Amino acid sequence: MSDYHDPVANRLAERLCQLRKKAALTQAALASRAGVTVETVARLERVVRGRSSANSNPSLDTLTRLSAALGVEIHDLLAPRAVPRQRADALSALLQGVSPVVVQRVLRVAEALVHEDQVERSPTERRRSRSRTP
Repeated sequence: MSDYHDPVANRLAERLCQLRKKAALTQAALASRAGVTVETVARLERVVRGRSSANSNPSLDTLTRLSAALGVEIHDLLAPRAVPRQRADALSALLQGVSPVVVQRVLRVAEALVHEDQVERSPTERRRSRSRTP
């Protein structure tokens, strides 16, 4: 087999392997969480080792499953050496499948709670917390 040099496939393979190891998951554990086969995970990561793979072009469904299992967004699997943003899993799960109207209501409630918290804190505490923030 010839070397495989597709930059997107290489990036996906690299990120998938990094994120899996960061989560302390084996290929089998990730596959189980994502509802895909171990061979799928192995095939996608194989590109990292410079070996071509029979099918290193996963479906959108596979990418969705893998990103959910790793707790990142799909674009984090394809991003070049970026630090993935962890999702607020509880909030994401709660809002999944609800209407945009409900999402807007939740956002307004969250904004009100944050504002209320800021008002309740003394000006000294606010200055201290701002000075600690990088």
